[in-house]
Amino acid sequence: MQIEYRMKRPRTSVGPLGSNSAGFTLFEMMVYILAASILFAAAFNRYQDFPGEAERANFLAVQAQLNAAINLQMMKLIASGEWQNARQSDGMNPMDLMLTTPGNYVGALSGASVAQLPRRIWYFERSSGELVYLAENAENLYLVDNGQRVSASQLSFRVTNRYSESGSWEGMVLAPVRPYEWQSVPLSVPDPQQNVVVPGQNVAVTEQ
Repeated sequence: MQIEYRMKRPRTSVGPLGSNSAGFTLFEMMVYILAASILFAAAFNRYQDFPGEAERANFLAVQAQLNAAINLQMMKLIASGEWQNARQSDGMNPMDLMLTTPGNYVGALSGASVAQLPRRIWYFERSSGELVYLAENAENLYLVDNGQRVSASQLSFRVTNRYSESGSWEGMVLAPVRPYEWQSVPLSVPDPQQNVVVPGQNVAVTEQ
């Protein structure tokens, strides 16, 4: 009787594309880290070259979080049936609605002297019930008055409840005290097909 011995091959899992899945190799991991480092360096250099654009992006991100927090508060008022008392929230500090305040929020102040405060910060002015942002790179920041743009270095917002002409409650918003326009830094974007540089510009306009 002849006995035949065969070695069993270790089983490997097959992915959805039919390739063997054995995790990342050291080479693949090094390529991934290198690619991520290059992308990070490119993004860092871009914002380093355009500090005004970086500040504007941070401002818009915080503003979006504030609007989301106010919408949640409005939904709570509707769900609890307390929307009839919503007017009491006019002039409240919207930062109190956020789970975590942004790192450049310095708190609630009374009669703050703007000249003595640092730039690129948010603060709440108790005397007026307004949330104030002090811009550092404000060359593209303007207040809009009757169609005329006026250079500005600070913006003010106020939590306001809006009502229809009939007096019915329409909702709660974070409204700018004065309409403003913060333009982005014009960037030159190359056209890969025609190898032509096309200037692009994005403008953030907010009306009261």
